[in-house]
Amino acid sequence: MMDRFRQAFVGTECTVVKREHDWDFGFGDGLGLAVAVPWRVVVPEGIAHAEADDRQLFGLKEPINGEHRANELLRGHRVEQIEIDLLTADICIRFDDGLRLDVFNNSSGYEGWTGTLGTGTDHLMVIGQGGGQVSIG
Repeated sequence: MMDRFRQAFVGTECTVVKREHDWDFGFGDGLGLAVAVPWRVVVPEGIAHAEADDRQLFGLKEPINGEHRANELLRGHRVEQIEIDLLTADICIRFDDGLRLDVFNNSSGYEGWTGTLGTGTDHLMVIGQGGGQVSIG
């Protein structure tokens, strides 16, 4: 089941990043990742954006729009690989051009993220649980 989930991402593009209560990363056709923990977008030169940057001023004229910045960085890049650390439930989604999305599960009790694949009876959920466990259902 885990391999099925990982393979579903390969070749897809991140089509939308939006923030409501959590951060939602959409990859189209029922494939997505809802993230409630710290995350960052890494480019070959270093960290390009992180969830903590949203609404920060950093000496700019206007605060950073994290949703816009994440979309700007991730759209149009294809997923090459997804890694899930089964000890910590951290995720690393590797895109072309050396881009990656790191999700850092930072709680021993709270669920950090939920991945979804498909809809209806063929629906699969993968949950990064507190303490580092990964649940598949």
